Amino acid sequence: MELKRFSPREAYAAYMLGGVMVDVREPEAVAAKTVDINHLVTLPMSEFNHRFGELPHNRPIVLVSRVGNTSNTAARFLLEHGYSDVAVVDGGLTAWEDEGLPVRHPEE
Repeated sequence: MELKRFSPREAYAAYMLGGVMVDVREPEAVAAKTVDINHLVTLPMSEFNHRFGELPHNRPIVLVSRVGNTSNTAARFLLEHGYSDVAVVDGGLTAWEDEGLPVRHPEE
């Protein structure tokens, strides 16, 4: 399976069409700033090996990290474990914010 790379706007569109957006950063990073959408799944890489099975197989999975490195690792892991519709946000949360898409600062 080939890893898909979505621009932030493509990722947002995939989410709006029923995809599952997953932030794979650690809790401290998510608490400072994250994608502002309903039903965002937070699944830190430190827990990924044990919890990835919580993600549905029947919906597209879109992974986001700060700039994309961690989400690339998570995406390859999912593809190796039987998931077929997996994409990463190219440029991560940084690019998402640069595109003017909604960002939430929970700690503020």
